[in-house]
Amino acid sequence: MRQGASGSTLMELLVVLTIIAVIAGVTGLSFRATEHRAPVNPAEARIADARREAIRSGRAVTVITWRGERAITATAHPDGRVVADTGVSIDRFSGRPAR
Repeated sequence: MRQGASGSTLMELLVVLTIIAVIAGVTGLSFRATEHRAPVNPAEARIADARREAIRSGRAVTVITWRGERAITATAHPDGRVVADTGVSIDRFSGRPAR
C-alpha cells in the first residue's frame, strides 16, 4: 500500500468474509439441531409404519392401536391412502393427523 493511504486490501476483506461465513455456518447448524420436535404419539407412529409397509409391500395393512381408552382401526392402502375410524381425523393421503 502507498504510504498515507487508508483502506483495506482485497486479501483482508476475503479473510474477514471467510471468518464470518464459518461463524454463520456453525451457528446455523447448532440452531437447526435444536429445532423443536413434537413428541411422538405411539398411535400415529404405528399408523405411519403401517402406511410405509403397505406402500413397500403393495398390500393393504390394517392396524389396531389405542389412543387413550379407545381402540383405533386404520387401514393403509398400497397407494398411500389411510382410512381410519370415523372418529379419528387422519389425512387420507399422508396418513398424518388432520389438524
